[in-house]
Amino acid sequence: MDTLEILNSIGERNNGEVFLGVVGPVRVGKSSFVKRFMEVLILDNIDNEEEKKRVIDSLPQIGEGKTIMTMEPKFVPMNGVEVKVFDSTSVKVRMIDSVGYIIDNSNGYLEDGKMRMVKTPWFSDNIPFDEASRVGTLKVIKDHSTLGMVVLSDGSCTGFDRSDYEKVEKNIIEDVKATAKPFVIILNSNTPHSDMTMKIKEELELKYNVPVISLDVNNMTKEEANMILEESLSQYPLSGVELELPVWVSSLDDSHYIKSSLKDSIDKAMSEIKIMKDVDNINEIIKENEYVDDVEITNIDTNHGVVTIKVSIKDELYNKVLEELVGSDIHDRGQLIKVLSEFSRMKKDYALIGNALEMANSTGYGFASSNRMNICEPKLSKVQGRHAIKVKASTCCYHVIKVEVGANFEPVLGSKEQADYFLDYLMNAYEKGEEAMLECELFGRKFKDILQEAVSSKLNNLPEQVKIKLQQIIKTISNKGKGNLIAFVF
Repeated sequence: MDTLEILNSIGERNNGEVFLGVVGPVRVGKSSFVKRFMEVLILDNIDNEEEKKRVIDSLPQIGEGKTIMTMEPKFVPMNGVEVKVFDSTSVKVRMIDSVGYIIDNSNGYLEDGKMRMVKTPWFSDNIPFDEASRVGTLKVIKDHSTLGMVVLSDGSCTGFDRSDYEKVEKNIIEDVKATAKPFVIILNSNTPHSDMTMKIKEELELKYNVPVISLDVNNMTKEEANMILEESLSQYPLSGVELELPVWVSSLDDSHYIKSSLKDSIDKAMSEIKIMKDVDNINEIIKENEYVDDVEITNIDTNHGVVTIKVSIKDELYNKVLEELVGSDIHDRGQLIKVLSEFSRMKKDYALIGNALEMANSTGYGFASSNRMNICEPKLSKVQGRHAIKVKASTCCYHVIKVEVGANFEPVLGSKEQADYFLDYLMNAYEKGEEAMLECELFGRKFKDILQEAVSSKLNNLPEQVKIKLQQIIKTISNKGKGNLIAFVF
C-alpha cells in the first residue's frame, strides 16, 4: 500500500484523524523520529504551502548528549494538518512528541540533587518531573492519539547503554498496552541490520508480541516510514469476517447444520484472532471445519477491519443435502426430475391453500379459492320486466379452521413411590423444554407417539354426518351471506 492509501485507511478507522503518539524513554530519539517522519512522509503530501510552512515551523528541536531536551508534550503541528488522500477525501495528520520515561543516567530532571518540580497542562500545581513525564506519556497515547509508536534503542546511537533503557521499557509497554490503542515499536540503531540489533528486535517481538521495526531514526527513508505506517495499520482490531459461499449453501436456511457449523468456525476465529496482522490464520481455523474443502482470503478491507473469505464446500455434500431436503435417495437425473416434479405439484397445491393456513394460524380461520371457475351456459332472463343475461359460475373454496384438540394420558403405575419416581422423571424433562418431554418413554413408547395417537383417535372418530353437515353450514353461510348461526351439539 502507498502512503495515501494507508493514511486513508487509518483515517477511516478514526473519523478522519491520523494522530501519531510517539512515546518511549527520554534521550532515545523520539524528537528525531517525529522530525524525520514528517520530513520524509508527510510534508510532500501537503498541498497548501502556508500549511506546509506551519508544519515545518512546529518541528521539534533535536540535540545530542544526555540532557533531556523535551520538557512537555509537543504537538506537530498544534491543530493537525489536512492531507488530501483522494480527490474528495482528506485526513488530518498530527504527531505528538512526549517527554518520555526518565532513565537513571540522563540529565535535566534533577535540581540541587532533588527531582525538579514542573508545571503541566493537567494539574493546577507543580508536580515532580518523573511523575509529569509518566502522566504526560499516558495522556499522549490515551487522549491525543489514534495509534502509538514506542521508540526504543539498542544503545548504539544515543550515548546510553542498552541496559539504561531496559529498566523502563517494560513499564512503558505495559502502560501503552493498557490504553488498548494499536501501536508498534521503533528500535533506533546506528546499525539497524547488525546481528546484535536483529537479536534485540527478535527478543522484543517475542516478549511483547508487537511488531518491531529496526532503523536509524536520523536517516529514516520514505520507504521505512511507510513501512512503519503499514505495520501500525496491521495492529488495528479485526472487526468482522464475511464469507463467500457456493450459491447452493447460501440458499440453505440459517439454521441448517452446515451454516451453523460455519458460524461456529467464524466465532472461534474471531475469538482467537484480534488484529488485522493475524488474518492469515483465519484460513487454518476455518479449514478445520469438517464440511470445508478449501479457504481463500479474497479481500482485506483495512478501512473497516473486515476480511472476506471464499469457502469451498466438499463436493459430496451437495448430493447429501439434496437427498436430505427431498427426503429420498437420488441416484440419477431421472429420479431427480421425478422428485422435483412431485415437489412442483405440491408447491402448486400449497400455493392454493398456503395463505389460508397462515390466516388460520393468525386468527383461527382462513380461506382460499381455486383459480379454476366452472361456468354454466349463459341464459336470457327477466328482471322486473326488463331483459337480462344470466351467467352462473362456481369455484372450489377451502375453509381452514384452527381448532385446539386436547389429549389426556393418565397411566396407572401402581404404588405412590413408582408414581413419584416417574413424575420426577417427567418434571426434569419438562424443565428442559417441550421437545425433551415428548421424547420421554413409558412402556417402551415415546410420549410424542402416545399423545399424537390420542389426538388422531378423536379426529378419526368424528362422525361422517357431522362432517357433511358442517360442510353444508359453511356452504350456506358463504353463498347466502347469512351472519347468524344456531348450532346444536350433542
